[in-house]
Amino acid sequence: MPTSSPAWRITVRSAQMVRASLVASLVFVRELLRRRRTNGREAWAYALGDALVRLCTTLGATFIKVGQIASTRADLLPHGLVAELSTLRDRVPAFPFTDVRRIIEHDFGRPLEEIYADFEETPVAAASVAQVHRAVLRSSGDTVAVKVRRPDILDKLKLDRSILLFVGRTLERLIPSVRLMALEGALRSFCDAVGEQVHLTNEARNNERFTANFADDADVLFPRLHPAACSDSVLTMEFIDGVHEDELEARGVNVHALVATGMRCVCRMIFLHGFVHSDLHPGNMRFLPPGRIVLLDLGLIGQLTDADRLMTARTLFALATGDGVTVARAFYDNAPHTATPDYPAYEREMVAFVDNVRRQGLANLQVTAEIGRIFDILRRHRIQARSHMTMVNLAMMTAEGLGKRLAPELSLTDEALPYLAEALGVPAPRASA
Repeated sequence: MPTSSPAWRITVRSAQMVRASLVASLVFVRELLRRRRTNGREAWAYALGDALVRLCTTLGATFIKVGQIASTRADLLPHGLVAELSTLRDRVPAFPFTDVRRIIEHDFGRPLEEIYADFEETPVAAASVAQVHRAVLRSSGDTVAVKVRRPDILDKLKLDRSILLFVGRTLERLIPSVRLMALEGALRSFCDAVGEQVHLTNEARNNERFTANFADDADVLFPRLHPAACSDSVLTMEFIDGVHEDELEARGVNVHALVATGMRCVCRMIFLHGFVHSDLHPGNMRFLPPGRIVLLDLGLIGQLTDADRLMTARTLFALATGDGVTVARAFYDNAPHTATPDYPAYEREMVAFVDNVRRQGLANLQVTAEIGRIFDILRRHRIQARSHMTMVNLAMMTAEGLGKRLAPELSLTDEALPYLAEALGVPAPRASA
């Protein structure tokens, strides 16, 4: 059998997966024994998370990305598993500059030196999908960031996707409990999300849409693209240095304005635009004086339908205003699947939870923590949450994290309520004292 044939490549890759899976199984057993005094289900989730991190890191780019995306699905996966998967980082070496040159010259049909007056051969960042180089555009003299897709990622993704879906399909046929998890569908969703990211024209379109959505907000920025030097494999955009968090005040950044900008940005994405950056974390943000935020790495986005957007606004508004009956009904009525044996018991638990949140006061409300507790209630009563609620939670978590680090005295719920009210067309409640 020729070593370049698809069948041979699938055989070799499958053997690598089997070997990595055996090692990950040993990690799972070791971690389960180490956590044996912890709650059984919690110990199982954390141990599985440790094992999957080892598996994904060993198998490389596709699996790292699938693991990272899976870590955003707290609606599907238990907390311990999500917590461990969220530690996954792109641990991949840079690919050679000869490949960078070849890709750029192939895509644009001319020597690299005709496009860039200067091009640093050592990347400033290398990840599983692409790496970024600093350069200077010959046409304008602008300093730019050049994002170049890894040369082998498309073939690897296609191969790994076919094997993963086969495994998911097989496990569903053999194990009834796996069938209930809809494993093949979840794997297909994760692989599709990775597939969106590897085509850099998608990121360019996302950049254009975000820029248009925030054209009226001078404090929320996105890197300016240079379309003549962009392709499906290459993005050329302005280079953003920005200010680090520990230098903000020294560099003339107003931290209160910055936190307000962050919450405004996230709320507009979720409640007004329905077009959300789904990979928000500190590494994908840059700060500029006096209180501006630049968002980077726009390949992974989530879109909310008008119904999803309004349902989310209605649910969070009810949570913030203490209407537990509405919160319970909204999650139940919009669930993709329910198997609730006792709806009144579910409603009572949700109402008690919301009443407790309300007694704490809006100033002490942490939206992301409360959404996490709601997921726990839904799981106990066998109600599946809509996947967009996890995306909302991650975006809100980024804004809350920024606020807690930089201006903990601010009430982020007070910042969010006007946008919830605007989305619903109702008067905003008074700010908390």
